[in-house]
Amino acid sequence: MLSRVNGVNFGNIYCRTTALGDFKSSKPSFMTWQQYTVFLLESIGLYNRDLMMNYYRKIKKFMIWYRKKYGVDFDQIPEEAPKKLENQKKAISWRRIARAIEKNDFYLKRLSFAQTKTEEKELRILAHKWDNLINSNTVTSDPDLNKFIKEEVVNQ
Repeated sequence: MLSRVNGVNFGNIYCRTTALGDFKSSKPSFMTWQQYTVFLLESIGLYNRDLMMNYYRKIKKFMIWYRKKYGVDFDQIPEEAPKKLENQKKAISWRRIARAIEKNDFYLKRLSFAQTKTEEKELRILAHKWDNLINSNTVTSDPDLNKFIKEEVVNQ
């Protein structure tokens, strides 16, 4: 395959790098994960308050659900949990919340949410309000968001 297809080894070499969109998140050393999460939300809010409020509402709902189910109050949320548990969506942590925001996870699937019709409608309104929010060049690994983008390009 390498000798027949030009550039096929590029994916193999760069699949775990930022060149193809994969990156390991790291917060500034002078911040906690909680501070970094707030910083990310505030940064989004500078440019798009509606998007910031979407994240805020979902994160708040996530924390309320976690408190009801596991008795973990807001002030008891750990900075980090074991990565294995975070990846399996079995532990709450500020790092997990910050990474969901970093990845532009509109539906916050990384926090165990699913796409709803109401949120798709909200995303459609945001996409029309902010022309540059989503377009045919938007890159995402979320299949639901990719489907939405294809539908938006067809409807424009």
